[in-house]
Amino acid sequence: MKELFLNVRENVELVKGVTKIKFFCANLPEFNPGQFINLTVGNFDGVLLRRPISVFRHDPAAKTFEIVFEVKGKGTTFLSRLKGGDLPATVFLGNGFTIPESAERVALIGGGLGCPPLYSVAEKYAENGVKFYSYLGFSTESRVILADEFQKVSERVAVATDDGTFGEKDFITNVFKREFDEIRPDLILSCGPAPMFKALKALNIPVPTFISTEARMGCGIGACYVCACATLTGNRRVCTDGPVFDIREVLL
Repeated sequence: MKELFLNVRENVELVKGVTKIKFFCANLPEFNPGQFINLTVGNFDGVLLRRPISVFRHDPAAKTFEIVFEVKGKGTTFLSRLKGGDLPATVFLGNGFTIPESAERVALIGGGLGCPPLYSVAEKYAENGVKFYSYLGFSTESRVILADEFQKVSERVAVATDDGTFGEKDFITNVFKREFDEIRPDLILSCGPAPMFKALKALNIPVPTFISTEARMGCGIGACYVCACATLTGNRRVCTDGPVFDIREVLL
């Protein structure tokens, strides 16, 4: 965890209401895929708390990283309009995803804005020979993001939409279930909304499965317990104990 000033190098709209920002920082700490940043969004008009946003892409050689987020309120609207300047942020936070050396085939299951942090996993480990099978779910065609990027790092990319306007008309967990016997992953990593996690857990697949959870945060460093996640062993903090948990531990 380190407090830094991030320089905005690029700000683009991926689809309506979804923005990607590239930051530069000369002294970025080591990054583990699945970690997030806690970003200042300007102290104005009642906007006080920072925004926790996961990392989409990380380039240590260029000293840059990228985030993808939905524009929903005053804070994220402020971010979406930035064309330059420096922002204070705490980076990189949380535990992130880990792929053991024994895992050769990994399934990535993302829902909506849960897809970007999964890309950072494949970006890092694909060069080590790990094979990724990516399953991306969205509500409709106008919300589909990053499918082309996942193609570059995956053996297979499946996309499903709730209304069938892009890819298969189904929930992405159902698509994964149908293809499970074909890909036989050693590990499953997932990020997305709680209903998707519930559906994934209900599959009862005997493969280690880890999910990256989301919660409103106050401090982002484990002091305030605003981001408590209910688990079998009691409430745990998403910002420090997570955001990644074994799906068997989380009460969904």
